[in-house]
Amino acid sequence: MTPVHNNTFSGKDAILKFYDPDCNPANASIEIPNHPFEEDGVHIYAKMLTFLPAANVKSLPALNMLQKAKEAGKLDASTSIVEYSSGSTIMSLAILSRIMGLKSAIAYVSNKTTKHKLNLLRFFGLETKLFAGPGQPSPQDQNGGIFRAFVDGQTGNNFNPSQYLNANDFLLNNRVCKLQNYHAHQRWTGPQIVQQLPKISVFSTGMGTTGTMTGTGLYLKEYNSKIVNVGVCTAPGDLVHGPRNLSLVGDIPFPWQQAVDVLEDASAFESFAASLDLCRNGLLGGPSSGLARVGLFKFLERTKVEGGLDRLRADDGSIYCVFTCCDLPYQYVDEYFQILGESYFPPVHEEELLHVDRYPYQSEWELPAGVVLSKILACMYNEDKGGSDNPSESRWDTNSRDRPCKNIVILDLRAGSDFEKRHFPAAISLDIGIDDKTPNPFLDTPTMVRIWTTLDQRLSHEDVLFSEKKMNENVVIVFCYDGNTSRIATSILRHRGVEAYSCTRGIGTCWELLNCFHSSCQERQD
Repeated sequence: MTPVHNNTFSGKDAILKFYDPDCNPANASIEIPNHPFEEDGVHIYAKMLTFLPAANVKSLPALNMLQKAKEAGKLDASTSIVEYSSGSTIMSLAILSRIMGLKSAIAYVSNKTTKHKLNLLRFFGLETKLFAGPGQPSPQDQNGGIFRAFVDGQTGNNFNPSQYLNANDFLLNNRVCKLQNYHAHQRWTGPQIVQQLPKISVFSTGMGTTGTMTGTGLYLKEYNSKIVNVGVCTAPGDLVHGPRNLSLVGDIPFPWQQAVDVLEDASAFESFAASLDLCRNGLLGGPSSGLARVGLFKFLERTKVEGGLDRLRADDGSIYCVFTCCDLPYQYVDEYFQILGESYFPPVHEEELLHVDRYPYQSEWELPAGVVLSKILACMYNEDKGGSDNPSESRWDTNSRDRPCKNIVILDLRAGSDFEKRHFPAAISLDIGIDDKTPNPFLDTPTMVRIWTTLDQRLSHEDVLFSEKKMNENVVIVFCYDGNTSRIATSILRHRGVEAYSCTRGIGTCWELLNCFHSSCQERQD
């Protein structure tokens, strides 16, 4: 099957074709421009399996296993997929099973899986069934989730693709067909690499299920037996999502030993640091991508020290290496900070602001002085006339300049001495220690911390002022010197369910308008 024209997918099966590598260009292989072996004539390429539609390598075996099972009549609309996985495999199976019209997918998951990952599985519509015991159980462990998914996959309408096992064999066109996940890499990944880099000398990838190494490595060996396949495991006692420790890889019945020439390991710290370096230099790859690069670098360094690089050279004198980028970093971001530490990351300036000013702002809550004055004066007039008999007029309609209102609380945040000099009738003074020389809190962090913390305490249901004035039952208009502090107070009040408004540019603009109004009245009288 050839790639679709202009990379445009149409028709009822458009999404399925989008996921089919046979309908797409090969995933990019990108040379890393800077690395420790440049002067040795080494060219290192990242095979970007993250460019697959599901953004991870596991969509290849997931697609291959489901395609073969469907061809054999093992899947229909009543089938539920069950698989032990807390990550890319089961998410890919969930996506593809829905695209292919299957009933559902169920994730068998370690009870040590993070809440974030469980929510990610549920985001993709997966039911989850938790299992106690090792987080990475042996496929032969009868108490483990891998084995239980295999057993449950034989019951009812369940089907277990079994990414770890060789057990799902069946007859198709009078021949034995296997569902092993590594066949996907013999079908797609290996041929793509050969097509892109026919002079490849070294291939490196992490080993978890060993599918990528087994399938790609066997294909490369068949293409050129001199190619060195570097299988990379996690260092003993460490955890990198996807790859496994060598002791656990040994229990997987795939023929990975036939593909691997060299075994390397990488610690979590090395893997996450290499991933971070890749990402910061434009190639987005998660921890297992970093692990594959670390393993490749270790192999090249040791080979260089031993004087063996020349035996890897192609006929043009260069050494062409490929490592896989199999996952993305985003779901592991917190772990980068935990494993690498703060020294690997730039500082956050004004970090104190993370703990204050936590509530929303809306421009509709900030009104010019003219609108505020018209409402206050209308309210005063209405109170003098005995108030409105219409209950619908008891709230403030900000879309009308003329409609009278009632139940307004005027909150003045200026210093008490300035409040005494001039204020609106019946206004409430809340002196929080600011004056006309107080810095703009939005431009001065210490001021914001002090003002917001004070207002958040005072404008709460626990404060006497808030409860006595029944702020949550009234419309509150907030004034300050320049409109900044009142804007903060309005945000806090709105968060507490109060219909509050602030006067932009502060109470001084109201005094200016009132003074102009009085002057014009005096002129008319004269």
